[in-house]
Amino acid sequence: MHIHIHDQTTLREIQEVFSTFYPHLRLRFYQHPHKAFELSSERQRLSEDLTIAECRHTHIDGILDIMPDQRVAQVEDELLKKFGLSAQVLKKEKSEWVQTIGLDSYSLKEVNEFSKNDSDEYLIRDYDAGFEGGVF
Repeated sequence: MHIHIHDQTTLREIQEVFSTFYPHLRLRFYQHPHKAFELSSERQRLSEDLTIAECRHTHIDGILDIMPDQRVAQVEDELLKKFGLSAQVLKKEKSEWVQTIGLDSYSLKEVNEFSKNDSDEYLIRDYDAGFEGGVF
């Protein structure tokens, strides 16, 4: 996957391209960087409507190449070093998006699959509960 990043790109556009390739993952952007295996504060979360020019000091246009075998920490680190963007990859657990802090050493492909399986398990459990209760 290639994402062209320039000053007029919005954070939402980056998120949408990322989620097209990794439908069970999300990117969120924050005011300050985090260390590997560390949470980012939701109070520092940036609005998806901001353009790159509005939220970074580094004004370099370029292409972000993201491959399925890249580790989560590598993607987050490349966004920071190359474009000055502090990001976290999130995965869905049940009905909530959570930061992948314990999975920074796993590949995007692996974490996307983990998230997909978590979502499927939740849906099956809800279906079974509804079926037993006579809902379906």
